[in-house]
Amino acid sequence: MPKPGNYRAGVPCWVVLTTPDTARAQAFYGALFDWEFVPTSTAEAVATRYGAQVAAVERARPTDPPAWTTFLACPDPLRTAAAVRAAGGRLAREPYEVPEQGRAALAVDPLGARFGLWRAGTIDGAGLVDEPGAFAWNEHLSPDPDAARAFYRRVVGYSYDRPRAGHTLARVAGRPACSIGPSDPSSPSGPGAGPEGGARWLVHFATEDTDRAADRLRALGGTVVSGPVPGPFGRTALVRDDAGAEFVLVAVPARDSAAAA
Repeated sequence: MPKPGNYRAGVPCWVVLTTPDTARAQAFYGALFDWEFVPTSTAEAVATRYGAQVAAVERARPTDPPAWTTFLACPDPLRTAAAVRAAGGRLAREPYEVPEQGRAALAVDPLGARFGLWRAGTIDGAGLVDEPGAFAWNEHLSPDPDAARAFYRRVVGYSYDRPRAGHTLARVAGRPACSIGPSDPSSPSGPGAGPEGGARWLVHFATEDTDRAADRLRALGGTVVSGPVPGPFGRTALVRDDAGAEFVLVAVPARDSAAAA
């Protein structure tokens, strides 16, 4: 699982929701994860838990569906942007400054999955992870996991464990960073899926009780796509918020909140 602060290059370090109605999103996720929101000059709001930043909410362009975007830590966005192009990807947004925070870029891999690059300035990324109410894991799903593995090895230097049931653990400096695996060809492309038929990065948010969180999500107007079912890291459910942005709920035991603060 990821650890907050001092993220190594290639490790998922930040997640951003783009959605047409940011006030509605804040109400939904505030009720689901007990998030509080702080307005900023660069995003509609930054979500916090125990005073630590866990995600951002930004207004989507009219042509963009609601979606969560995974950002990978990157010491040099310009150099990595060139690597993205050389490996067959493209830039959705060229590297840009985020005042007083860092530098970012938005990219699309050859499978059609959108992801971000983040160079830390005053902010490394998420200040709380692997805790209820924060992201705990990220996975890349596509119809061609081999192509995805080749792309991210070239762009961010991932090494890989032996595939299990088509899924591979990606490592950075020997430590787990994320996973890459096949999308379900029988399922329609959901929000956040790429134009190639389902390629996307999928954010996993931790919760103490997946079944209870799934029930709360339904009551708030969200949709449970599948699950809850047992998973390798805890009980999981694939869900969508009330605007259609897709993510995963995964059960992670809570630690003492004072220690997490």
